[in-house]
Amino acid sequence: MTRTFVDLRMPRWRGKWLTFIPLFCLLISAIALVVPLGKTAQAATSTQITVNANQALGGLTTLSEGLNVAIWDGNMLDSASTTAVKNAGVATLRYPGGSASDIYHWQSHSEDNGGFVNPSDTFDAFMGVAQSSSAQAMITINYGSGTPQEAAGWVRYANKGGAGYSGPVPTYSGGSSTGHTYGIKYWEVGNEVYGDGTYGSTWENNTHGLGPANYATNVVSFSQAMKAVDSSIKVGAVLTTPGNWPDGVTSSSSPQPWNTTVLSTACSAIDFVILHWYPQGPGSEADAGLLSSTSQIANMASTARAEITQFCGSHASAVQIMLTETNSVTFNPGKQTVSLVNALYLADNYMAWLENGIANVDWWNLHNGPSTGNNNSSSLFGSAQYGDYGILFTGGSPEPAADTPLPPYYGLQMLSRLFKAGDTMVSSSSNQSLVAVHAVKQANGNLAILLVNKDLNNSSTVSFTLNGYSASSSTTVYTYGQNSSAITSASGSSSSVTIAPYSLTTVVLQPGSGSTPAPTATPTRGTTPIPTATPTRGITPTPTATSGSGSSCRVVYTVANQWQGGFGATLSITNTGTTTINGWTLKFSFANGQTITQLWNGSYTQSGAAVTVTSVSYNETITPGTTLLSPPGFNGTWNGTNTNPTSFTLNGVTCSTS
Repeated sequence: MTRTFVDLRMPRWRGKWLTFIPLFCLLISAIALVVPLGKTAQAATSTQITVNANQALGGLTTLSEGLNVAIWDGNMLDSASTTAVKNAGVATLRYPGGSASDIYHWQSHSEDNGGFVNPSDTFDAFMGVAQSSSAQAMITINYGSGTPQEAAGWVRYANKGGAGYSGPVPTYSGGSSTGHTYGIKYWEVGNEVYGDGTYGSTWENNTHGLGPANYATNVVSFSQAMKAVDSSIKVGAVLTTPGNWPDGVTSSSSPQPWNTTVLSTACSAIDFVILHWYPQGPGSEADAGLLSSTSQIANMASTARAEITQFCGSHASAVQIMLTETNSVTFNPGKQTVSLVNALYLADNYMAWLENGIANVDWWNLHNGPSTGNNNSSSLFGSAQYGDYGILFTGGSPEPAADTPLPPYYGLQMLSRLFKAGDTMVSSSSNQSLVAVHAVKQANGNLAILLVNKDLNNSSTVSFTLNGYSASSSTTVYTYGQNSSAITSASGSSSSVTIAPYSLTTVVLQPGSGSTPAPTATPTRGTTPIPTATPTRGITPTPTATSGSGSSCRVVYTVANQWQGGFGATLSITNTGTTTINGWTLKFSFANGQTITQLWNGSYTQSGAAVTVTSVSYNETITPGTTLLSPPGFNGTWNGTNTNPTSFTLNGVTCSTS
């Protein structure tokens, strides 16, 4: 394979499935940030960061930081590539790569209909890369044209080799006649199977019949066959990402939504569910919109968890959620994918998902190749006139030399400065919307704080309030930003730091004198705590919605995405008053006959146009001056016009909308 062939083909392959999907409407509602790129930075703003080092959000594992690797990658075996992966701290590699998985036959290292694979990128060669990178493998088996027997054979070859091995043997060069004992734990049943034509758009191969019912039944068969070979493996099933097409959509082959059907039938046979998320549509990219899109993650994660809880019964707590593909735009990557903005987004994106209880996040992908003629608007940051989904360049024109890191690589590498497996995420907050924060209590006692400055023009002087942690004066500050060619480090202060416009900064504090308690587990941000049984006697009454003279509020209604006949929206609720809200009831009316079909982070009723949404146990309290951390969101239907509601009341008080 020549690099030119890969460069021209693969951007189409990643995105051809979405050619017919209506573009996301998230960016329509994003705040515009149109400033000349050469504008001089203004005086530094002030940001207050609060870290609660004794409030744990969850542990970090070797599964947390992942990356996709594809069978058509002309540079997968480069030693420089392997070194870069290891230096970025990537500990999980997903193979064989996106939609190619559903036409790929591992034993012959071939694709259906003569599709292209790099002859060198065999399963055994990939495992060599994984082992050299100190990473574990995650495998997507061929659901599209494969069989349970083929999948079980792959498990046997990978994990059950040795003396007396009698399983399948690869026909490609470099295979083993006695199999292996790789111990691969995570196996996905197919890629984006809902893209098989079930909802109209077709990009994923599927020979097993349309619809989630067929998929769910077959997931059970695949799982049983694979676990009969190795009962220790974990098997995953594909879900639609909450609030994103085709989530909540029905059709003749899907009379109930995809997730409802798959979980109802297959949950007992699986160990994790699979989500993918690309927040923008091509041609609609906006830097401010991308950087603000991570605010949707808590809702998506909590909805996925709520669906698992609803349909998986006693098995629900054992089912993990994994985001096995993510990048900035659904297809036709433009200049934003190779800019600093995508590096900022990557770091914030990974941490937001992980903090909300997702076990694994995998970027798309290691190498992809240049794509020209897409959105290279001057309104987007940077001067590149091409896009590339990869973290390392392929060397195809007009790119730099092969294996040169793109900016998103440094976003990924910055995470290795923040955490390693065995560390613990802890609660943190920022009083500035354009400065995101994520904090980790490292196993060695250090406290690491990642700051993402999403402001193009202004630096910010950041002050720290550390609850439950006593820091010494010894501090290391890692930075990556505009005009950076690598992450740099320097000594710093434990009380404050100034962060540059559009930059990533990780401050690593060392413990000082005084005790630093171990973090205490708290409900993960944005997730629904699983209720525990309590005696009937002494049940705490449900809080009564309260209002008073100190009550005032703001509600922001945002259509996150829209497709023909359907849409997803969120309702941001801020307590602008002086008294705490303990239990809330939100009321509004639609203007054009819209109907809610699914709502999360709340309970709802709808009578005609009138909608009433009430709080649930984990989001009933809103303290003065704060915005609800787990706000309600919903999917709905529309016909003709989808006008936003303009009037909202919270506990009987009319709210502002701006």
